[in-house]
Amino acid sequence: MVKSSDRSAAEVKRVNQQLEERHYEFRSNCNDGAGDASACHSWGEWLAVVDKNYKDAAAMYELNCSKNNYPASCFNLGRLKRASIWQKRSLSTAFEGLAAFKEACEYDDANSCNRVASMYLSPPAGSAIKRDAPQAKTFLEKACDANFAPACHNLAVMYKKGDAGIPKDETKYEEYRQKTEDLIAQAGGMSSIKSA
Repeated sequence: MVKSSDRSAAEVKRVNQQLEERHYEFRSNCNDGAGDASACHSWGEWLAVVDKNYKDAAAMYELNCSKNNYPASCFNLGRLKRASIWQKRSLSTAFEGLAAFKEACEYDDANSCNRVASMYLSPPAGSAIKRDAPQAKTFLEKACDANFAPACHNLAVMYKKGDAGIPKDETKYEEYRQKTEDLIAQAGGMSSIKSA
């Protein structure tokens, strides 16, 4: 008779073996940035999530972002820089995060474009980034053009209420409100979006 504890131990051993295989696969296929970009990204995620080695994860994301133009790595680098998890928060870390999000946006990552806009609309506390609604609008438009519903929603709100340098515009409000609703309907719903 096999005890449940024996099965549990066998399952743990099997999972650990699979993890070791994945660890080796990511690292070897990345080949210190000279290999597969998705493997490098996965290696960065391993470092951040499994090993909690944020400094090395950021270095891998930065290498994969700049060398391989891999948007997801640029995005994750921006998140780490913005959070300043492994380093002391400074005036430059917010700018570094902003730069990483901008680079991912240049590679057409709509979520990153939306993050850039968010940083311009609500700059991180203590950073030297200045609030800039027109600049935020530019990044929101790029994200909305890529059918990123949260950006379309933010544009609708911006035009409904107006903002510094952005006058109220009922026509644009209706355009972006409708696009947001259409995108939400296509996706079957979306959490955290309220009516504009």
